Amino acid sequence: MCPNGTLSPIIARQAEIGGSYVIVSLADDCTDSRRKDRLDAMRSLLDDVPNKDQIHLDFYDRSKLHQWLRQHPSVMLWVRGALGQSLSGWRPFGPWSNPPAGADDTLILAPGISVTLPTGEKLDLQNAIEPVRNLVRKTTKAIRITGLSGVGKTRFVQALFEDDVGEKALDRTQAVYVDIGANPDPSANRMLDMLIAENCPAIMVIDNCPPDLHSRLASRVSSAGSRISLITVEYDIRDDKPQTTEVVQITADGPDIAEQLVFRRFPTIGQVNARRIANFADGNARVALAVAERAEDGESLAHLSDAQLFDRLFHQRNQPEGNLRQHAEILSLVYSFSVKSLDVEVDELAVLGEIGGISREQLFRSTSELLRRGIAQQRSHWRAILPHAIANRLANDALANVPIETLLRTFEAPGRERLLLSFAHRLGLMHDHPVAQQIVKSWLVAGGRLRQVSALDDMNARILDYIAPVAPEAVLERIEEETNSPEFSGFDSIRNLRRTTILRILQSLAYEPALFDRCIRLLVRVADFEDGSNSCDAVTDRIVRFFQAYLSGTHASLEQRLAWAKSFLSSNSSRRQSLGLRMLETALGGPPWLGDGSIDFGARPRDFGYSPNYEELADWRRRFLSLAVEFGNLRDVDLASKTRAVLAQKFRGLWDQQDIRDDLIKAARTLNRHHPWVEGWKAVRSIIYFDYRKKAGEEEIEPIPGSLASLEAELAPKDLMAKIMTYVLGKGHRWELDDEFDDSDPNKYSEADKRLAAKVEELGEEFARSCQPIETLLPGLFSTEWMAYRHAFGRGLAKGAFDQQETWSRLVEAFHRHEPDKCNFAVLSGFMEALDETDRSTAQALLDQCLDDALLRPILVGLHPAGSFDEKDLDRCISALEHPDVTGFLYGDLLWRDSYAGIPQKRLRELAERLLDKPNGDAIVLDALSMKLHRASPAKDALGREFRRIGLKAAARIIKRSRNDPGGTIDHALEKVIEAALSFDGNEDLKTAWLDAIFSVIDERHGYVHSFENAVRVTAAKCPEEFLDRVFSGDEETQRTRIFLLERGGLDKTSLGAIAGDTLIEWCNRNRAPEVWRTVAASINPWVEDGTNNRVELSEQAIKFLEAAPSPDEILGAYASKIAPMFWSGSRADIMESRLGALESLMVHSNEAIASAAESIVPEVKKQICREREAERSRDEEREQTFE
Repeated sequence: MCPNGTLSPIIARQAEIGGSYVIVSLADDCTDSRRKDRLDAMRSLLDDVPNKDQIHLDFYDRSKLHQWLRQHPSVMLWVRGALGQSLSGWRPFGPWSNPPAGADDTLILAPGISVTLPTGEKLDLQNAIEPVRNLVRKTTKAIRITGLSGVGKTRFVQALFEDDVGEKALDRTQAVYVDIGANPDPSANRMLDMLIAENCPAIMVIDNCPPDLHSRLASRVSSAGSRISLITVEYDIRDDKPQTTEVVQITADGPDIAEQLVFRRFPTIGQVNARRIANFADGNARVALAVAERAEDGESLAHLSDAQLFDRLFHQRNQPEGNLRQHAEILSLVYSFSVKSLDVEVDELAVLGEIGGISREQLFRSTSELLRRGIAQQRSHWRAILPHAIANRLANDALANVPIETLLRTFEAPGRERLLLSFAHRLGLMHDHPVAQQIVKSWLVAGGRLRQVSALDDMNARILDYIAPVAPEAVLERIEEETNSPEFSGFDSIRNLRRTTILRILQSLAYEPALFDRCIRLLVRVADFEDGSNSCDAVTDRIVRFFQAYLSGTHASLEQRLAWAKSFLSSNSSRRQSLGLRMLETALGGPPWLGDGSIDFGARPRDFGYSPNYEELADWRRRFLSLAVEFGNLRDVDLASKTRAVLAQKFRGLWDQQDIRDDLIKAARTLNRHHPWVEGWKAVRSIIYFDYRKKAGEEEIEPIPGSLASLEAELAPKDLMAKIMTYVLGKGHRWELDDEFDDSDPNKYSEADKRLAAKVEELGEEFARSCQPIETLLPGLFSTEWMAYRHAFGRGLAKGAFDQQETWSRLVEAFHRHEPDKCNFAVLSGFMEALDETDRSTAQALLDQCLDDALLRPILVGLHPAGSFDEKDLDRCISALEHPDVTGFLYGDLLWRDSYAGIPQKRLRELAERLLDKPNGDAIVLDALSMKLHRASPAKDALGREFRRIGLKAAARIIKRSRNDPGGTIDHALEKVIEAALSFDGNEDLKTAWLDAIFSVIDERHGYVHSFENAVRVTAAKCPEEFLDRVFSGDEETQRTRIFLLERGGLDKTSLGAIAGDTLIEWCNRNRAPEVWRTVAASINPWVEDGTNNRVELSEQAIKFLEAAPSPDEILGAYASKIAPMFWSGSRADIMESRLGALESLMVHSNEAIASAAESIVPEVKKQICREREAERSRDEEREQTFE
């Protein structure tokens, strides 16, 4: 700071502008106090500096610098490179598009490039930069930059980080770039592990990223909730998953940018030649540059044909270079090929050489030359002719020059399945070539490999997927023939690759209006055989996507889509009607509109489907609005009601388009004239509530449009039935129905609930006095759909009834007519509650009658008012429980809820014992007892001796009978009850029975207790000696089974992990057998994470056990055997390495035997870690370094 004893003027300047001055010293690694001293010394030099409080001072030692670098991964990569420790293939921000050294690399913002955003919006290059930057900042999904090779994808991504392109560039210090073709080490998967572990902001850019790798990385980034953004670049998006990926597509629309780039890179070539080359390349920069590189100085290219220009790629000094062109043609027949010859079943270069009588060595040399010329790319041992503009042209000539018989004989030979797939992949990009069409059609005819499309194996299903663009009509005919066959009965699994392939093909074919109707018909045919409740890749989801206004993936006309929606709504089939309603809902929906992430169909030009302008969107909505009104006024009450509900749901979104507001108002009035449209009134109220109400922090609000206010008043429910349908039987939001709702009230929701419940109670009273039949309220009154105020309505019915017994009888009679398995009895319980408050004797008499009613008896507990429940009510409920048709489902609440605290505990224990005799009664009792323990102190005997006894009986029963607890709810209840039951004295016989039950299950299930691991673990902790005695009792086979439980047994946590180390040591010392020490050690999980220091250490239990053991080497060997986790995410080798430090720390242990054992074990563990890391590297390379 003070060279020559004088304060540097730069410091005063930094103080003046509010800047920073940081000293970095790699010679220091300071403690906090020493670092503070350094900073104080720095501040002391500023006493005479004006604005000294405006400058930020800091001191970075080695640790601080390393911490800062970890926060800026791109700078970290730069530093590693500067120190000669770069990570192979990984680069910080820089000229990722690899321009020649010294070449101008500024972004060319000329016309000729279009960028299509995930929303379907198409922008020019300059206007697309900012939206894509915002997308990177905001989305939690991966971003996939796609487009043909040579359109400038990499340069576009680079521009996202450049300060001189637009505004608010992405932070280049967060950028981490790799080209997968550069054989990166670490792998992309491994690098993502490292970035997630650091939990620092980073933007990971993966160039030439294969689809499979993208999918794996995208799903991890999306689910990790990390601060990592992922951008991948590739030309193929077929396998992208829309739920984890935002796709940005770049296309070349003209030669302008390619022309400027050629002239920039080769200024001596001349503007005319640059234009000629760019036109020939059709705007593809990579092709244009490859041709320009072969041009001679001063040469005129204007007179050359496209074919002659193309040939220049394979010339040397304007002369053909050997057989390079012929070899390139052969190599281009497949999408990619391997140059590996050792340790492979098929030498792919040799196989390709067979086609033209070319030796493997000649093809290898040509491949190397093509790489040097930029006409091929490499990833590990894989090669591919790229860009596709070149590859497809070469393959076009190869198909014309090689007999079809030779091609089929070569690729269909046994053992060459991968090459056959790659050949099919190439054919799929050559839809207009007659030879490609001939081959594909031969595969689809009788005797062809693709004849039975619904019975293909996985490989041939992939082939069908590739070749469908070549002969779409022929493929569609094959699918029609099989799908429409009487023998067709759907697919056996939704994860069936044949199903996925056929559905994807039909979805792609439906793009064409001429094929749309046929494809929809086939998709519906498949859907007819599938579970309507399936939400995983449902066929119906694919169908309804065609009815989006944008991103539908089809250019089918509006009339076609209206016709399909109308035909389904008119169907007599409830499933078809439901699908029609979804079509209508989708057509009226948006924004947002979501595509499926892929529009590619071979090399056929495609976009995202119909994209209406503002006026066309208004027309679209008016047409579907008319359809909604037509079906909303039908005599079919159920269908009309559902249609009205759809329109009400979409009303607010439609209101946003001002041009159709008059149409909406007209539609609403038409529906309301025919029958009061209460859902529409609620929709209008929602618009007012959300869009025209002052919110916290807002100074002004837009006034409610007069037309909307008039419509709200017009639609408001006027008569009793309309009000009941709105407040009682309506669905959706509730708060907009409350006229007194106060957004500033902290209790606004609970207070609104009280007011609405009171209003509904009044409606119940009014309905009861109106003497209208209960049937007018069906089926909603007892529907299982969620409706918040039916209990309050039932109270009102009781209060307003002239004859309460008669009204109850009418309610029960209506309840009987409802579907017994789909009944909600809230209105009955509300009625009984209000009746009990005014006439308990009548309520009791009616409850007695329920005992003899087969439909009311199973819900009898729920009909009883909880506030006045007494022993007489309990007797009644227990009497109902004796009937075999009554389950114990509702009885559990009696055992623990405060409402029933007045019932003597003896009677409740009697109920619990009776519940144990009912099917699933043990689970009901355990759940109730666990709720009784909720929030109770572990030191307090909240259950008492008798309830603990009942809990042990229930536990022993359930562990024997139940094998499946997918949600873990039973195990949770079991754990809580067993912990309480074993924590206090008494019930020793049942404690023994519980242990017997555990080990009988362990023996029966060969050491596995997947579903109840927590209950077993807490048992071991509470009864350690008894538990261990049982593990090592019995014959040799029994002990082996029980020891397996300790070591693995399917448990996420070891069963001995909760036992104190001293207890384990004492038990092992008493047992004395050496093998017992080794077995127990193998069952201990020795690793614990020290969150403070972010490292793994040996647990206190593990260290104590090791120090007490007679043979430390065996114990340490047991710990080392657990160095590799059985279940993990990310890098297994990283986890192993993090645990290695805990073993290394023992090498300086004061006990020589332990230190010696660690010294011998650590080198072996290091070798194991190296083997695992090499295996991971090989797996990652095999997965990542591919083209297909």
